[in-house]
Amino acid sequence: MAEKYIARSKAIAARMLGGEIMVMSAMDSTFFTLNEVASAIWQAADGRTPLSEIVASKVCQEFDVDRERAQRGADRFVDELSQHGILLVSDQPLVDSSQSMESR
Repeated sequence: MAEKYIARSKAIAARMLGGEIMVMSAMDSTFFTLNEVASAIWQAADGRTPLSEIVASKVCQEFDVDRERAQRGADRFVDELSQHGILLVSDQPLVDSSQSMESR
């Protein structure tokens, strides 16, 4: 299976409110509220770290879930957000992945 690299799109609005991240796509105005696991993936989406490493080092370590189940959930999450232009996905590291999120 090919490795996935993910980065946050610049065409989004995102805020942290009460421990959850709220994300809206500028492309289609779709709005998502990310739970703790999705927020951990979102925050680690730097374009340089493979998704499998994010799952192993963040999701499995912080949430005590087995790797296979965590990877399936991460893949579904990434696929859904990438369909709305919120996450960028590549099979190679993304060079310009300097997106930032403003926390409030």
